[in-house]
Amino acid sequence: MNTRRLATHSAFAIVGAVIGAVSVLAVSSWGRPAQTTREPRGVPGSDRPVASAPVELDADAVVLAWAPGGLPARAQEVAAATRGVRSTTVVRAGLDWIVSARAPDGSLLDRPPRGYRIPFEVGVVKPPQYARFVPASERDAIRSLQRGQVLLARTSAQLRGATVGTRIKLIDRTVRVSGIVSDIATNGYEALVSGPPPPSWKRVDDFMLLEADRDARARIDRRLRALLEPGRRLRTRVGGEQPFLRYGDAVHPQMTIKEHFGEFAARPQPDGSLEIDPRWRADNIRSRRVPLLGIVTCHRALLPQLQSALGEIRRKGLGHLVESYGGCYGPRFISRDPNGRLSHHAWGIAVDINPGSNPFGAEPNLPPRIVTIMESHGFTWGGRWLLPDGMHFEWSVFP
Repeated sequence: MNTRRLATHSAFAIVGAVIGAVSVLAVSSWGRPAQTTREPRGVPGSDRPVASAPVELDADAVVLAWAPGGLPARAQEVAAATRGVRSTTVVRAGLDWIVSARAPDGSLLDRPPRGYRIPFEVGVVKPPQYARFVPASERDAIRSLQRGQVLLARTSAQLRGATVGTRIKLIDRTVRVSGIVSDIATNGYEALVSGPPPPSWKRVDDFMLLEADRDARARIDRRLRALLEPGRRLRTRVGGEQPFLRYGDAVHPQMTIKEHFGEFAARPQPDGSLEIDPRWRADNIRSRRVPLLGIVTCHRALLPQLQSALGEIRRKGLGHLVESYGGCYGPRFISRDPNGRLSHHAWGIAVDINPGSNPFGAEPNLPPRIVTIMESHGFTWGGRWLLPDGMHFEWSVFP
């Protein structure tokens, strides 16, 4: 397994542009987690030709639509028929697992311990449709994507030193890296493939991208909501509102979490928990006393800002508002669903505060002053999510 060694006082950039316009969020850290393997070997661009002088899409012309549990079957048809919509595509996303990876010369890049696999978040696209929604210089790489091939996001390639020609063995197939594209082009997924989702995916999350007139968003929203059952929620966003347009867009992609906290191998358990590689756990997970919470177990890179945030809450005389603590490091899937996605608690970068009065999916009941302080220390709050999780704070930036 390959992870990156991060410097003690380093800066990172999240490329946050949508459809070709780039904005960079630069943040400094007190320190980065020590990683256990080599530096990346360098990442070349795609091995496909690039079209000359193509036209970029205006970020405001791109709309994301997704719903927890997936969009209805007719969603793309209905959206495409909406006035002002010029093109649509559906991306199907799921969790794969890497068994091993080898460079073009056959040398080993990744091999987790026996019985362990590396979680790998992948998007399945229809290349001719999806290509319209990526930076113009990368459209040929997308259009050329064939079955049995994979396009890696640049960050994903750097994590394991992969290049064009690298072969990645997954649990039910082997794919060849046909190119390296920007993180923007994959919308934060670690890789893109074409064709139907593989049979090994027990859960698939669909979202839709639409090219539309600027005044079409309300019509799109209205027509898609009409397809949903009562009580189901819909999220629509316009390019530029979030760094990446993807399912579950309120938190960092798994790839970004790996970049800053390390990539681990794990063994999924039937009860929805994870048995994480003991070497990664020993390198990165620590227990420390934190004001108001007592002894907590988290990723070592998170502990300073967590201590600082809870220390400020105590100094301002708000400690009585922190009634209970629900945990930080918890190696498991979201909602302990072994067919779903990994919880960011598995990296030890999320904390639950006052869980008894803030159950998942319910109206958040956390004091706003607590939320404000936590957010000022680099946490994002689950109470703002489409499906609210009022107890939940997780890492967003290093302050």
